[in-house]
Amino acid sequence: MSEKEKQQDYPVKTTHEFFSEINNEWGRFKRGAILSTIVCSILLVGFVFVFLGISKVHGFDADALVFMLLLAGFLVYIIYLMTSQYRFFRRWEERMKHTYSYEEKLLADDKTKEEDEDNQTNQSL
Repeated sequence: MSEKEKQQDYPVKTTHEFFSEINNEWGRFKRGAILSTIVCSILLVGFVFVFLGISKVHGFDADALVFMLLLAGFLVYIIYLMTSQYRFFRRWEERMKHTYSYEEKLLADDKTKEEDEDNQTNQSL
């Protein structure tokens, strides 16, 4: 086996890269949760109005009524999931920003320490 075959490929090389990617994608995740909640809410309201309008004019048999109730139940459940997902993103967004900024500060501090050590070494020579 060569060196390349022995070396494992990791999905993320450094924690800095990981936090950077999460920080860049976070807004898109939140917007997706909000948009999904809005779309499903509009579908549910439209479904209720259509269901009530058709049932007044034509009436429904039991099969159609069960199907409509099942469909409404799924829409309500999806809305619940999307609002839970949005609350998760909102709660963790601040934590991730704080962790990312702390990590950036640590990297900057480490870099200045290395520069100070290099300057001291050059001055002592």
